[in-house]
Amino acid sequence: MPDTETKMSADTKPAEPKKKTKKEERSFEEALSRLTDIVTALEDGSAPLDRSLALYEEGIALVRFCTETLDRAEKQIKVLARTEDGTIAERDFQTE
Repeated sequence: MPDTETKMSADTKPAEPKKKTKKEERSFEEALSRLTDIVTALEDGSAPLDRSLALYEEGIALVRFCTETLDRAEKQIKVLARTEDGTIAERDFQTE
């Protein structure tokens, strides 16, 4: 019976928290730094073709991540502007 008790306690053990993926753990600054490293390596031209292709694919994913991060940040930015009657109003940030 001790085996049954051990098995039961193992079955009732709380689930571990979901581990984050590399994309979720990476900050914008880390992604941008890695992208800079990739561009430098590709411009150097010393890597073999298969390695260059892998770097290129990683770079494309990083560009997408950085673009999405910047788009989300832009949507969060609010601008304070003076209205025609002199009061201050908050409006969404808009790029031209």
